Amino acid sequence: MAEARLTQRQLAERIGSDPETVGRWISDEHRTPHAQTRWAVADVLGVDEVELWPRAARAALKTGPDREIISVYPSHSATPAAVWQRLITDAVREIMLCGTSPYWLWYEVPNLTQTLRGRVEAGARVRVVIGIADDPMITADEVATGSPMTLSARIAQTRHVLEPLRDMVQVRQSGMGYGRSVYRGDDQAVVHLWLHGQRGEDFPTMHLHKRQAGGIFDQMVRHTEALWADAAPVWP
Repeated sequence: MAEARLTQRQLAERIGSDPETVGRWISDEHRTPHAQTRWAVADVLGVDEVELWPRAARAALKTGPDREIISVYPSHSATPAAVWQRLITDAVREIMLCGTSPYWLWYEVPNLTQTLRGRVEAGARVRVVIGIADDPMITADEVATGSPMTLSARIAQTRHVLEPLRDMVQVRQSGMGYGRSVYRGDDQAVVHLWLHGQRGEDFPTMHLHKRQAGGIFDQMVRHTEALWADAAPVWP
C-alpha cells in the first residue's frame, strides 16, 4: 500500500470494501479475505496475490514441483512493474540479468543505475549477460520481426546504459542465450520465453521462487551460470 501510495480508505474504495476491514488484514496476518477480494487487492496494488497472503494463496495452488511458479503472465506487458522492481531492490546477495538486450529494465525500475550501484556497495554481486550484435541469430530475428528498432540497436543501447556501471558490474556477451532470458535476484527469477517473429512485449513470462533443490528455479540458475562461464567480457 505504501509503494502504491494508497491509504486504507483509498484501497477500500477501490475494491468496494470497508476501511476497517482493510485495517484488520494489516494488523492480523492470519486474517484472509475471500479469493475474489484477494485478487482485487492484488490487481490494485500491482503485486502477486502470493506476496500478500502467501499461506492462503499457496494452499489453493499445486504442491508439486510447479509450486516454484509464483505467477505466469501471457506477455511481458502484462507483468506488473512491481515484479521487476522487487526482483532488483529486494536482492541482497546476487543479481543476474541474462537477456539479449535488457535495456528496457531501466524503464521498469526507477533509478536502476543508482539501485544497482547501491546493491553492489551493500555487498551483492551483479552480473549481466547480453547478446552479440552481429550474431547470425540476431540478424535472423531482425528479419523475422521487421522492427525498425533493430535488436542489434537495442543491444548497443543496453551497453550504453550499462557503461556508467562498468567499474562495479560485470558484463559479458554470448549468442547462446538467445530465446531464453532469465533475470534473477537471490531466490527469485523472472523468465521470458521468446516467440519467433514477435516483439519482446509479447513474450510470455514466468515468475519463479526457489522452494526446492533441483527444481525449475535451479534449472534456470544452471542455464545462466553455464552461459556466464562461456561468455566473453564486454569490457577489458
